[in-house]
Amino acid sequence: MKLFSLDKLSKLSQIESAEDIKSLSHAIFPGTHCPLFGVAMIAYFIEDLVVVVVGTQECTYYAKDFVYQRQYGKDNFYSLVANKHDITFGCEAKIKEVIYEIDKTIRPKAIMIVSTCILELIGEDFESLGAAIQHEVNAKILVVPTEHFKCNSHIPGMERSLEQLVTLMEKGKQEELAVNILGHRQHGVEETELIRLLIEEGMQINSVIPSKTTIEELRYGARASLNIVTDFVALPMARRMEEEFNIPYVYFDKHLSIERIREKYKMIEDVLNINILSKLKDKEEELKNLIEEAKGILQGKTFIYGNTPMMALEVGSFLCDLGMEPILIQVRDLYENDTIYKEEIISKGYDPHISRIANIAPMEYIYDESRPDFYLGHESPMKLAKRNIIQVTLDEVTKKLGYEIPITIINKLLISLRQHDEFKEKMLSMGKDGGLKHGV
Repeated sequence: MKLFSLDKLSKLSQIESAEDIKSLSHAIFPGTHCPLFGVAMIAYFIEDLVVVVVGTQECTYYAKDFVYQRQYGKDNFYSLVANKHDITFGCEAKIKEVIYEIDKTIRPKAIMIVSTCILELIGEDFESLGAAIQHEVNAKILVVPTEHFKCNSHIPGMERSLEQLVTLMEKGKQEELAVNILGHRQHGVEETELIRLLIEEGMQINSVIPSKTTIEELRYGARASLNIVTDFVALPMARRMEEEFNIPYVYFDKHLSIERIREKYKMIEDVLNINILSKLKDKEEELKNLIEEAKGILQGKTFIYGNTPMMALEVGSFLCDLGMEPILIQVRDLYENDTIYKEEIISKGYDPHISRIANIAPMEYIYDESRPDFYLGHESPMKLAKRNIIQVTLDEVTKKLGYEIPITIINKLLISLRQHDEFKEKMLSMGKDGGLKHGV
């Protein structure tokens, strides 16, 4: 009997809810990030937001280390380490003292208090605490719970952080030519296809949340006439802004099919009364030609989908359109529209196995069992090179919006295929010299 096998997993056609998604093993390694990681991924972009993480040494160090490396030495994350006495008797007085001190000495415009599992489990009421001290400090107080014991990934932390930012916004007159971009988590948004087109049409980018905004700019977030959501984690934020400020939104995610991208551009056109699709005819034609080229090269190639920032089932459906055959798709959860992508994959005649993401340790057995041509996601390049598996990562794709996303993915697939032998030889040579410290 095999220690780890695809036979232990459910097929895509058997997945009706998140509970149907199984892991390759009960002990998961390295495991998923917790919501605290999600909070950090959002909050570190906002330089004038002070964040206080309250929890054990492990939690507070983890968040501080992550942010410090990405803010290039700037440090706006503060650690409030709970000791045994705090965990037994609570730490409300200590939290208040820290907030008063930060408000007095640093004078930030906003302070985000982030609670973690241990203190949440003992019943420390952070929301009431935040409300109680709001009138005693000048900074706006935000409270974000992490509650990793209730979920299986970092996504809720991102959603909650973004939604809390709505409390910083003030009602005001909406400007017809102003839009917000919600959910974009990369620098350089002004270089994307979507933003360039909007600016050409005379639109004003009111705020890009979280990657290019400040507390002051967030105050005027409600002045936009349209929210364009570029990542599903910002959907709760968009819905709350629609409810509180009557701002409509278009969910312009990192779609891959020509039809979906065209549909979303059309929705933006209709709301803003502008013309952008006519300017994209060459881009659409480029994508159509590239798809036909890729079909001739990638037809029949098999793949395993691993850990990437993209939507697993949507990418899986797109790869099937290129003639590739899915063996295993690893997912975090079931998200909005996943039912659509599931049906698309099945309608094309495929029914791949589905597993929980972030369980890398047993995957070596799966590589030997299934022998895929491609692996999409993060993994040790050495392990894959030894098995003659082509690795493709998609991190840079998250910087893009519009037709440039599928164009970039197809080009990366084709380049990785062409350069595989050279890359494999390089990896194996490095392995002889002592191996790699990190995966590429």
